[in-house]
Amino acid sequence: MKKRTSFLPNIDPRIYLSFGIIFLLSLVFLVYQYFRHIDCENANFYIHADEYIVNKVVAFNDNTKGAISWEWDFGDNTPADRRQRTLHYYKKPGEYIVKLKINGNCIHEKPVTITSISQQNGYLPIIIAPNVTTVSEPVYFNAEKEAGESWEWSFGETGSTDALEKAPVYRFKTTGDKKITLIVNGDIEHTAVKTIYVAPKVIRAKQKVNIKSYKFEKPHSAFSLPPGEAQKDPLVDMLQYIPVSPKMKPQKDSGIAAKKAPEISNEQFRIMVGQVAAQTKTKDDFKDFMCERYDIPVVVNEKKLIPFDQLCQEIAGKKIKITALRMNKNTKNCIQSISIHYNVKKWMLWMEE
Repeated sequence: MKKRTSFLPNIDPRIYLSFGIIFLLSLVFLVYQYFRHIDCENANFYIHADEYIVNKVVAFNDNTKGAISWEWDFGDNTPADRRQRTLHYYKKPGEYIVKLKINGNCIHEKPVTITSISQQNGYLPIIIAPNVTTVSEPVYFNAEKEAGESWEWSFGETGSTDALEKAPVYRFKTTGDKKITLIVNGDIEHTAVKTIYVAPKVIRAKQKVNIKSYKFEKPHSAFSLPPGEAQKDPLVDMLQYIPVSPKMKPQKDSGIAAKKAPEISNEQFRIMVGQVAAQTKTKDDFKDFMCERYDIPVVVNEKKLIPFDQLCQEIAGKKIKITALRMNKNTKNCIQSISIHYNVKKWMLWMEE
C-alpha cells in the first residue's frame, strides 16, 4: 500500500489559514466597495428656490442611488450640513459654488447665483404718473402689472393708504416732493416707489387796464375845485367853542413805566436761583423780572425775612435743594415778593438753614 503525500508538505498549515482570512477580508471589502460605489458623474441632486435672492430660502436635496451619507458645503463659509434634504439662505449677493460630498468620497459641484433684487419679469410693479403736477389738479395714476388682486396706494400726504383701486385719481393739497408708493397683493417687500413734484397753482395776471382807453363816468373838471380866492375854513371857528380837557403833567420815563416786565415761571425762577447758588448767575440777572429792585422781601423757610440781594449772598457757593417757591407780581408783571423753602447739604445730609 502506497503512502499518501500532501501538497507542499513543507509549508506550515497556518500560512493557509492566513491566506484564507486575507481572501475573505478582500472579498468583503470588494462587496462593500461595490455597493458603496457612487458614480460622481451621475450624482442626482438638485437646488431649488422661487427666487435666488438674498434672505430667501433655497432648498437642497439629493436622490443619488446608493447614497448613505451627505455633506453640503454652501460656499459661503457657513458650517457644513449633513442631511439629505436641507434648507439654506444667503445673506449677501454673489456667485457661490455648492459642493456635495456623497458617502465620503464622491464630490459634486454646482454654481448658484444670488442677487439682491428680484429678477422675475414684471414682479415689481411700475407706477405710471406724471413727474410734475399742480396743487388741486387731478392726477391720474396707474401701474404696469396686470396680475393683481389688491392695490394699496399712498400719495405721500396722509402717511396712510389713500386708494385701493388700480387706477385712482388724486388731487394734491400741498406743494413739494411727494413720495408715491404702491403695494400689489400685499407684497410689502416689493413696494413700487415714485417721486413727483407738486408745484403751486399758477395765478394768471388779469388783463392790464389801458388808461388811454378808460372812459370816466364824469369829466375830469367835475372833480376839481372852482378857481377863486382862498377862504377861511369854518372848522377853525367851531373848534374854538369845544371845551379842552386839562393838560396832564408829563411823566418822566413814561415809556419805561408803561413797559411790562418779561414773563418768568416759578420753575424758571427756581432754576435761576439754583444757578446763583452754583455761582453761574448773580442778582443782576434778575433785574428785568424785578424791575431793577433787589430789595424786595423774601420769606425764607417761613422763619426769616430778608431782601433778595441778601438771599443771593447767603446761598452763593452752597449746595441747595429748593422744595417750594412762590412769587407775587404787580400789574406791570414786576416781582414784588418771594416765598422760598430750601435745604442745604451739610455732612452728606440735607438740612434747613
